[in-house]
Amino acid sequence: MSHFLLTTVLAGAALALLGFADEPQGGAPESKDRPHAKFRIISEHAELTPGTTETLGLVFTLEPHWHVYFKGAPGGGNPPEIEKASLPAGYSLGEIQWPAPKRYVAPGGIYDSVYEEEVTLLVPLSVPESAKPGDKAKIGLKMNWLECSDVCVFGNGEDAKVLNVAAAKPARSPDAALIEKSRELLPKPWPAEGATATLRDGVLTIQVAGANRLEFYPGPECADVAKAADATISNSETMTIQFLNANKDQVIADGILGVWRPGTQKPSYFSVKKNSSN
Repeated sequence: MSHFLLTTVLAGAALALLGFADEPQGGAPESKDRPHAKFRIISEHAELTPGTTETLGLVFTLEPHWHVYFKGAPGGGNPPEIEKASLPAGYSLGEIQWPAPKRYVAPGGIYDSVYEEEVTLLVPLSVPESAKPGDKAKIGLKMNWLECSDVCVFGNGEDAKVLNVAAAKPARSPDAALIEKSRELLPKPWPAEGATATLRDGVLTIQVAGANRLEFYPGPECADVAKAADATISNSETMTIQFLNANKDQVIADGILGVWRPGTQKPSYFSVKKNSSN
């Protein structure tokens, strides 16, 4: 069983006791007596349209030195999850869409995939055809997460957003830029241009022609990575990842690949999912 399924209690306790996190500036100990991440709901459009899918953003704003976890974080930290949703009749939410995270290597070479400063997770909201112009839709969410610095604490938050249903195509909301920024970090389908990925005998080999940096962020179904802090980054066009699995015929390589190319300001991100049979 993958270590991704470790409980939040074990993850938080281990990180807190062993100090597996960035040291706070100035050496002052971080407090676990108050929240260090704030949560709010935003929408791409100022109003809703019947029979369409609206994109909601779950915005987490974190204090310096604190982070929350990507879905699939190897260290076992629990990512944000929706504990409870309150929606009008006929409305429904889809799955959370996860933008590419950042690498985080704690003392001792412990690797994780995290979000720092601010992250916007995207969630599709289905608006029913029966919604009528002039209706008000109240979207309420209760969220849970694990937030860490030199200690780990359980975080939670609630927010509600009321959106009017419009008769015409609505304008973009003032927060639309945050959603667009996050959308740019969503992984595209594999393969990348000029790229190959093979999984054989428990080893994933990726090659992206012309790349000068590759980063791999393991996903929720990924087998455990051997020496993850070193194996998940390469300053060349080739990356080799060995997985820890006694049965090499059942290894799953699942995650996001970041690709940097010379002369480009931003990386591109791609979904990678391979198993021993494909």
